[in-house]
Amino acid sequence: MAGLWTLIRLILRRDRVKLPLWIGGFVLSLLTMIPLLRDIYGSEESLRTLYATFGANPAGLFMTGPVDAPTFGALITFETLLWWGVAIAFLNTRLIVRHTRHNEEIGAQELLLSGRLHRASSLVAALVVALGVNVLIVLGLGFGMSAISASWSSGQSWLFAVAMGTTGFAWAAISAVVVQLVESGRSANGILAGLIGTSFVVRGIGDFLGKVDAASIHQPHWASNLTPFGWLQATRPLTKSDWWPLLVSAVFALCVIALGFVLLAQRDVGTGLLPSRQGKRRASRFLSTPLGLTLYLQKNIFIGWLVAVLAMVGTIGLLVPQMTEVFDNADGMRRIIQSIGGTGALVPVFLSAMIAIVCLMIFAYAIHGLSKLRNEEASGRLESLLATRLSRLRWMGLHASVVFVGGVVMLAVTGLMLSVLTNALSELSVDVWEYTLAGLSYTPILVVFIALYLLLFGLLPRAVGGVTWLYFSFVAFTFWLGPIIELSQPIMNFSVMEHIATPPVEAIKATPLLVLSAFSSIAIVVGAIAWRHRNLQTG
Repeated sequence: MAGLWTLIRLILRRDRVKLPLWIGGFVLSLLTMIPLLRDIYGSEESLRTLYATFGANPAGLFMTGPVDAPTFGALITFETLLWWGVAIAFLNTRLIVRHTRHNEEIGAQELLLSGRLHRASSLVAALVVALGVNVLIVLGLGFGMSAISASWSSGQSWLFAVAMGTTGFAWAAISAVVVQLVESGRSANGILAGLIGTSFVVRGIGDFLGKVDAASIHQPHWASNLTPFGWLQATRPLTKSDWWPLLVSAVFALCVIALGFVLLAQRDVGTGLLPSRQGKRRASRFLSTPLGLTLYLQKNIFIGWLVAVLAMVGTIGLLVPQMTEVFDNADGMRRIIQSIGGTGALVPVFLSAMIAIVCLMIFAYAIHGLSKLRNEEASGRLESLLATRLSRLRWMGLHASVVFVGGVVMLAVTGLMLSVLTNALSELSVDVWEYTLAGLSYTPILVVFIALYLLLFGLLPRAVGGVTWLYFSFVAFTFWLGPIIELSQPIMNFSVMEHIATPPVEAIKATPLLVLSAFSSIAIVVGAIAWRHRNLQTG
């Protein structure tokens, strides 16, 4: 096929940094969980308690699937299989969209086709690279899990790895169809994210409706087997070890890829098979204003993260009644929660820790929302916008303000909803107002992340996304795993989360908040000045 290997080399060159980070981060994060979970739940008593508590728990079945037995292999499956399955699904969908539909959207595909290039070469090249990425992930997981001393065989390790890679490539195949349907990469990513979420929910409903068979094994409802996540879960790699679902995934991927090429032949370059949604002839007065445009650009990001936060808080609320038994029998889990939420009574400590964890999601929303600044600049659209009476500082300030308000709303909803669910679903009683304020107490850290992004956007626009997400990953790692691996305190001090209390268990201290506020103010001012005086950097 003309130009195929040239395009493969081009993709590898474009993503020479991203692909190693994606692959290494995926494999290492999963392998790191194994010894950590062994330290926390390694005892037989802890495993039996978790099996009895979550084996038929509705929230557990929906979010992570059934627990087959009180073994460490079942625990690893329960804790990692589906969530890393979601991660590899997004990895593959983003990769395919980036090197197919996005190229058409920016005009690069038309330029490539002006040379000696087959029409289907771009899609084939993207799928070949996706296949290679999944193979490397399979090899990393297979060798890594086989090398780790655990309660499963080498064959089970490879089944786990191959199931993960097959699921990833199935989603790459689905992406090959979706990119033929719509005209923009944004729409393709949105549809694929919706399909991933729908697939996860359908699998969860199927697990919830399932029944326990004569061997005391939870068998999902047939609806669960309609989705790639259902096939992934059906392998039960570290317990029952069934290989047949891999055949279903492989056949599905091949059929969907074939459909993708058929659809590709039916459309023109730069178009989609689905008609574009016709907008209104005239924009509303509000949309014609800078604030209206900013809200329009930010609304989908806010809604997506708000739904994720509500789902997370709802799941935590459903698990509160079971936490007493888990804490009484899992010393490792109790130590982790206390290291995050502080010491004291069980329920306040657990809820304080959960509020902090959900707040990390909200900080990620802030980074995602502010990424619109760089996206608008890099795409060239900002240049036209600034040609109007809109100033640079006002444009940046509007985006930062909308993200800030959205983050504060989520912080308040987190504490409010968690306390209401606790009062409604358990015999416990907590102060709703106190927990709402506990969520809002993380506002200074939200401002720190906003300030850091604005500072880097002004000084290092091309590196702003990578550096900000890297620091967020460091904060999340030290917050969750730092106490477990006993990370040295000087390193922990680089995390902004290390310098605040975890309300309502711990009293809020004014000094750290003042210091963080001062840093944020300086960072915002420096970033604004740098942004005002630098040139636009597109591409």
